[in-house]
Amino acid sequence: MSADPTSLSADEPRWQRRSEERPGEIMRAGLELFARKGFAATRLEDIADAAGVSKATIYLYFKNKQDLFVATVREFAEARVDRIEAFLDNYEGGYSELLDLVLRQLYEVVQTPELRAIVKTLIAEAGNFEEIRNYHRDHVVLKGLGMMTRIVEAGIKTGEFRPCDASATVQSIVFPFLMNSLGRQTFGELPQFDPEALFASHLEFVKRGLAADRES
Repeated sequence: MSADPTSLSADEPRWQRRSEERPGEIMRAGLELFARKGFAATRLEDIADAAGVSKATIYLYFKNKQDLFVATVREFAEARVDRIEAFLDNYEGGYSELLDLVLRQLYEVVQTPELRAIVKTLIAEAGNFEEIRNYHRDHVVLKGLGMMTRIVEAGIKTGEFRPCDASATVQSIVFPFLMNSLGRQTFGELPQFDPEALFASHLEFVKRGLAADRES
């Protein structure tokens, strides 16, 4: 949500540039605390202290803690998924290549610190806060799985991929990335959780598994 510095005039007041950056700073501070302390245990006062603002400032941008979290999901997860969907809608080419490209983009989304913190928070708090759970489910998880399912189904129709249950297959493709992200968020950056090694290995596994049988 921060403004592009190149779009600011030289005489634009510094306070105005600063105010445009505040929502993002508040969301990042809140997300870090949600992941570390838990959503329920985090107070708006804690977020204000971490962001270096007053509690009253938070209310200028967000109605309450739930609204802050939903805005965070919208900014750091949903917007990225929407960009991938726009790319998919305008793509022309083979579906095997498209699968490579979209998997890389989804993988990069999952690896962002913000998304990792969102996932950890949701897993810990999903049973207590239905509204934020459902928002992330509908606008991020189901949308992302739906995009991948479209690709697999289209590849099956063109004969690039073997016949399979596209929806179930997509879950087996995407969920390892989420578990790797969650493991790193929970246990730290251990060599066993090397995300790039996982991506390369899993991509090869997926491509071999989806490849259509070719008669010699």
